[in-house]
Amino acid sequence: MKKTLRARRRRRRRAFLAAVTLLVGLGGVSLVSAIVRLPVHSVPDAPDTTTEPEDMSPDGEENTKETSPEEGEQDNTSLEETPKEENSSPPPQAAAYDYSQPLPESAPGAEGAFQNSLFIGNSITDGIARYGIIPGATVYAKNGLTVTDALTEPVVTSGSGRITVEQALQTRQFDRIYLMFGMNELGFSSEEQFVTRYSNLIDRIWALQPSATIYVQSILPVTAERSQKDSTFNNPKLQHFNELIRQMCAEKQALFLDAHSALCDESGALPAEYSSDGIHITKEAYGVWFSYVNTHIWGGN
Repeated sequence: MKKTLRARRRRRRRAFLAAVTLLVGLGGVSLVSAIVRLPVHSVPDAPDTTTEPEDMSPDGEENTKETSPEEGEQDNTSLEETPKEENSSPPPQAAAYDYSQPLPESAPGAEGAFQNSLFIGNSITDGIARYGIIPGATVYAKNGLTVTDALTEPVVTSGSGRITVEQALQTRQFDRIYLMFGMNELGFSSEEQFVTRYSNLIDRIWALQPSATIYVQSILPVTAERSQKDSTFNNPKLQHFNELIRQMCAEKQALFLDAHSALCDESGALPAEYSSDGIHITKEAYGVWFSYVNTHIWGGN
């Protein structure tokens, strides 16, 4: 009887120890599972605070049109601000040069000096190629081109068709790049918009062409007759925009080339014999323009 009782006690102890062992084991698994299942929180993405710019007319209503002397009213619904390039940089001589002043006269460029030069602009710039004014120079231009679509409009002919100026600038490096914008932009609803987009355009070209010297040209004058009858394309307004361009160049330390001064008379107007419509210039006027460009070269070569 005693043996039977002791055997039962041993079996109970073994069962109790087995139960305790099982409970401890299950508790460990539950604890590990709980730790594994704890949520892991990453830093959330910053909220998108960018907004599309609004073009406002003088009476406060949204304006989606811009006036161009080449294409009448231009659709402005796709205008976007170009992000400023963080790696863009002004010319290396920034500390020694007064960028608030027009580029001073230099010795004439040597023969073939413009073989690796690029001119970007609207129909006025396009005349350089049309008349063959600057031998060897490359021209990326189109009627109605503005600072808004200068890099995105497919104006460059390539083997596969037409590509944008931005795409073309990624395939070839130039020594000099000449910009002329502002005539079509006289119809912009905002002067600040014009300056901002021109500044962003320069930044982007600096990033794409880090070795090139960029010349920002002033807007050429219009004739006195055109100026007197046109509320948009007139010399007082044009000269105001030229001053905005000069100030922009001073702030950005970009070279300001005052091509306007080469083609204006004593009154500040384009001589009548230099234009048939008051805005676009003749072949003779292009020769005067190029003579000025050729004697205003950074570094003099």
